[in-house]
Amino acid sequence: MELVKYKFVNDEKHYSYYMNYDQYKNFQELTVIQECKIYRKNHKNINDNEYEMQKALDFALKNDTSHIKKLSKIIL
Repeated sequence: MELVKYKFVNDEKHYSYYMNYDQYKNFQELTVIQECKIYRKNHKNINDNEYEMQKALDFALKNDTSHIKKLSKIIL
């Protein structure tokens, strides 16, 4: 799992959350994402986070960022 830092289009805040590398690659391609980079590599595997992140990615594909924002830690 990687800790990924990202920013949504039209949002001033930065967020972070854990995702696997495949999720990261898909996430950075979403139209709702303005910035996306791996913040910390090779974090321990967290299976619960992986499921929740996949669910959030599914919503984000439909331009719904509410789930990922609930999961994310805001970075100021």
